[in-house]
Amino acid sequence: MFSRLRKRFGRGNVDCGQTRVKESGLSSQSNDGQRQHFWGIFNARRETSSPETAPSENQAKKEKERLIKELQLITEERNDLRDRLRFLTERSKNNRPHFRPNPYYEDLERMEEAVMSILHNLEMENTEIHENNHKLKKEITFSRSQKVQESWNWTHSSKRAS
Repeated sequence: MFSRLRKRFGRGNVDCGQTRVKESGLSSQSNDGQRQHFWGIFNARRETSSPETAPSENQAKKEKERLIKELQLITEERNDLRDRLRFLTERSKNNRPHFRPNPYYEDLERMEEAVMSILHNLEMENTEIHENNHKLKKEITFSRSQKVQESWNWTHSSKRAS
């Protein structure tokens, strides 16, 4: 990089300890032209954008206002969604501010309650019938065992008598 700069400025190989010697072949006018050309290229590279593509202040101000409005809308929407989430997670269903009851859903809830009460009644009847059935089976086995015992006793007593 330094060698390129030295060539641009018209200087030859210069060591650190030597004094600069101007080459006799170069005139001061050509050297100045080279310097102007170098700095012109250098400054052209440093420019950020061309003036034709840069937006005017009015356009920049409008764009800034549009972005600010968009940011405000997004922020409001985010806050609204946070509030909804908080209400949904912290409150019961009927106390929610955004809860719109559906009449069909309410009818279904009533039907579900009726069906669940019928199911509960049937389960209770089933347990009662099961308990009664168990008691009857016990009585049947007891009466059978007694009949078997009586018949056994009767057969043995008749054998003793004879």
